[in-house]
Amino acid sequence: MDRRTVVAFVGDDASAGERVSRAVDAAWEGPHPTFRALAPADLDTDRDGESPLNATCGVVVTAAAAADGAVRDRLDALPSNVPVIALVDEATTATIRTLLSAGVDDVVEAGGRDSAADGPDEVARLVERLASRADPDRVRLGDDDVARLAEVLLDAGTTLMSTRTDEVGTKIEWTMENVGEHAELDRIVCYREDEGRFVPAYSWCPDGFEPEPTAFEEFPEPDQLSTFANVARPPTAPASAGDGGDETGERPSATVHVPLVVDWELSGIVAFESDDRRVWTDEEVDLYRTLGDLVAHTVARNDRRRALRRQAEQLEQFSAVVSHDLRNPLNVLSGYLSLSEEELSPARYEAMSGAVDRMETLIDDLLMLARRGEAIGDTEPVPVEAVAEDAWQSVRAPDATLTIADEIGRVEADPSRLRQAFENLFRNAIDHGGRDVTIEIGPLAEGGDRGLYVADDGPGIPVEVVDTVFDSGVSSADSSGIGLAIVDRIVEAHEWDIEARNEDGAVFELTFGADATQAASP
Repeated sequence: MDRRTVVAFVGDDASAGERVSRAVDAAWEGPHPTFRALAPADLDTDRDGESPLNATCGVVVTAAAAADGAVRDRLDALPSNVPVIALVDEATTATIRTLLSAGVDDVVEAGGRDSAADGPDEVARLVERLASRADPDRVRLGDDDVARLAEVLLDAGTTLMSTRTDEVGTKIEWTMENVGEHAELDRIVCYREDEGRFVPAYSWCPDGFEPEPTAFEEFPEPDQLSTFANVARPPTAPASAGDGGDETGERPSATVHVPLVVDWELSGIVAFESDDRRVWTDEEVDLYRTLGDLVAHTVARNDRRRALRRQAEQLEQFSAVVSHDLRNPLNVLSGYLSLSEEELSPARYEAMSGAVDRMETLIDDLLMLARRGEAIGDTEPVPVEAVAEDAWQSVRAPDATLTIADEIGRVEADPSRLRQAFENLFRNAIDHGGRDVTIEIGPLAEGGDRGLYVADDGPGIPVEVVDTVFDSGVSSADSSGIGLAIVDRIVEAHEWDIEARNEDGAVFELTFGADATQAASP
């Protein structure tokens, strides 16, 4: 941390240095900045890896020193809030123009034809300039501090990205603590928007602090925050009791406020506060914005997780209703149908039995979607042809034909879910191609990808739905449109890919993932 508590004089004129020293003593009441005299040659090299002007809150330089190239380079490297004042024997226009082009902020005439070489007027002018321009005790992060803070945020990003739902608050406040301690802040507060008010959601303060809900208009520069801009403010001068301000004369904190932006909406604000006379650098403020972005992403992801959890709970409740309110009467219907088999003609019995089977299939499909159909169980190398043949036995279509064109081999998969995918693809072909449809499966032969295809000789996929055929509810036949959505979820859960196209009927191409390919053996 850089604390700027030094006024430096740069020059070879000893008498000028003495006048600057007296001016420093007179410019501030009570504790005042340290005076340091430096010759131009002292600025040629760093001290312990730091610039000789590193801790300065103001620099006074002679005209001759300002003309030195090394001195000018050092002056150019100073922060913009550190004033540079030049002492000249005579403030001519040409001299002032030359000094200003060298980065000097102000010029004080310290001698001249009508002045004593060491008169009180020259010191008084210098006292006035120092008191009005130099601001001692300013604090700013040094380059090393900024680098360490960047490393802290890099680690924080890794931590927050892997945070569980029940850990979000703890991890955010732990990150705030790390940032606050490294940046030597006094408080960090994260506000979240709630019906027009900004309510403290997370906070850090080593001395204890209870932040209050804040209206948006009470934040500094709300117009800038509303356009997602950062707002950095130095500490302002304390108000006097006569002005109706705080009688303690306490100086308001230096603050940085960064917006939390989610989906192009202002969802919150993070406030960084310091009770020091803090100077905020652009690099430091950018790092605070990075923390704000990390918090916004973490909070938004956690909100989505909670919403999905609530949705999953609702779906679980729905599945329980389906299981109870639909299966029970369907089981009764199936039982009576079995008892009546001998009393019905075969054609009528098959029609009624097929309707019952169709209802059971629809219920299974709905339960699959409600119970997170994308999940799979343990995987193992399974023979694809055998799984497909087992699935075919579950499909009631005595007039349809299944052909296995060539050996596909084994693939790392959940056997029951792979079988279900085949069942749904076969039923889809029968629903759209007719009960006498011919279905063929075989290995992919082009492109070097390992996978398989399922093709039929039906009418194919209508052009208008070919891009959305795997969406839930999409169907060109008199069916639920759920079967292919379940296939897509099973494929995605295995980290495979599936595509649909037309070629003398519908063709579904399933490409195995890298892990499945490595585990598979013909």
